[in-house]
Amino acid sequence: MKKIVLFTTLFLNLNLFGDYLQYSGLSYVSQEADIEIAYPNTLKIEDSLIAFLSDDLRQNKSKNPELSLEVSKTFKDGSYQVIVALDSENIMSIESIVEDQISCVSTYSLSGQVVVFNAKELQIVSIKPYAINRRYLDKGINCKNINKKTQLLRFAQTFFGLEIPKNQYENFLILDDSQMVKQIKNLYTDSKFIYEKAFIKKISNEILSTNLSSISNTNFFIGIDDVQLGKLALSQMSGEKEFINNNYFLDANNNFKQQAYKVWIGQEFSKWFSESFNLPLIPYVKGKALGLKISDKYEDANELLNLRLPNLDFGFVINIRGFKKVKLDESKLREAYAWAAFSKIEFHNVGIKKITEIDLKYIHTQEVNKNQTFDDWDTFNFSQNKIMKDYVSNIDTFDKKWLKQASKMSSKDFKKHVNYIKKNIRL
Repeated sequence: MKKIVLFTTLFLNLNLFGDYLQYSGLSYVSQEADIEIAYPNTLKIEDSLIAFLSDDLRQNKSKNPELSLEVSKTFKDGSYQVIVALDSENIMSIESIVEDQISCVSTYSLSGQVVVFNAKELQIVSIKPYAINRRYLDKGINCKNINKKTQLLRFAQTFFGLEIPKNQYENFLILDDSQMVKQIKNLYTDSKFIYEKAFIKKISNEILSTNLSSISNTNFFIGIDDVQLGKLALSQMSGEKEFINNNYFLDANNNFKQQAYKVWIGQEFSKWFSESFNLPLIPYVKGKALGLKISDKYEDANELLNLRLPNLDFGFVINIRGFKKVKLDESKLREAYAWAAFSKIEFHNVGIKKITEIDLKYIHTQEVNKNQTFDDWDTFNFSQNKIMKDYVSNIDTFDKKWLKQASKMSSKDFKKHVNYIKKNIRL
């Protein structure tokens, strides 16, 4: 049985007094009481992930002289700790008609956070989220017939950034789970080059790029203050109005999981922002019970960590307003549709006042075959994510054409909107 440490995340006023960064391995964030339920595949891949991270960090340690990979008896030795906290493993599947065959379209999702904190004071310095999605199409196969071993193979290659052809699956599926995962890891590490965009490699690179001396805003926190679902959006995603429920965020009873969707929205926005400005946002985790498994190499690894979220100085509020689908054209064999997502993004001096806001939309158009079952939520989720990505991109580099398509706000007012944000968060 895996050890779990439950904690709530907390940020306090910080003083920098550690002079090195102790790598503390993998951990798990979960709303589930048992990580075996939340991470059935990742747990089988865990040993290979640990081995890769250990090897890669040692081989590249010269990139971060502050990084310590030595074994310590306690994680409360006054050093800074960096933990890889995996927070989601998920498969969302929908049956579709492809070339007159019942087929399964599945999206495999992984997400995690690189968490840095002062272990002695139980004070978090930063959290940087990472996420990846992989799409798979299984023609002529019912979703219920995708076996668990195939799912494990796909999660393993997602972690390591591989694209194993389906005609080679059997070479791996004949192995037991442990052997199969090891072979996939070896296939990645034995290649002539390490794919830098692989999920686990991006995690390793983040650890290697963590610079303690650059951590100076210890009393200044920016993050996702809230994610709000408008009445219309909630009814649409719950399957009560216009569309079936958003199948990417369903519980075992096919009910829409509001909290999971909110966490995803906050995580994606944080990711785009961090990538654009190298300024990690505190992600949205409001109301989330966190479970953290600390590395077993510490004698006190089973102790409770009492960490809490900080009071944000400034924060974004993302309001999901609703969705709309319109048929644009039709022929004998094909139909053209537009899928639109509508949001409002607010910027607050948290607990004091709203500083600025903007209404945004994104419209995706596509032709589909009349005999093809199309998942509306696949496109709506894409459109909502595109709103956030483009918005962050235009805070960095303004594009008048984008603004004209995305909002009714004038260029002059948008520049003011951006200046308010940049000035207050010190960009």
